[in-house]
Amino acid sequence: MPRKVRTPWVIPEGTPPSKCRGCAAEIYFVAYTRKADNKPGRMPLNADGTPHFATCPNAEEFRKERVSR
Repeated sequence: MPRKVRTPWVIPEGTPPSKCRGCAAEIYFVAYTRKADNKPGRMPLNADGTPHFATCPNAEEFRKERVSR
């Protein structure tokens, strides 16, 4: 089964750039509401709208350990 390709996120005009602490790339934090619990979150994005976690060579440094329920 082919993998579903997600459309890039939209970076609102005026969103200030930041630097990734792992690789120093320019990223943008975009606010969103998590589907699982309706809580607010911030997604780090590359300039092209793709999630930075997918391209950062040091993404593992920022992953949280999953808590078993």
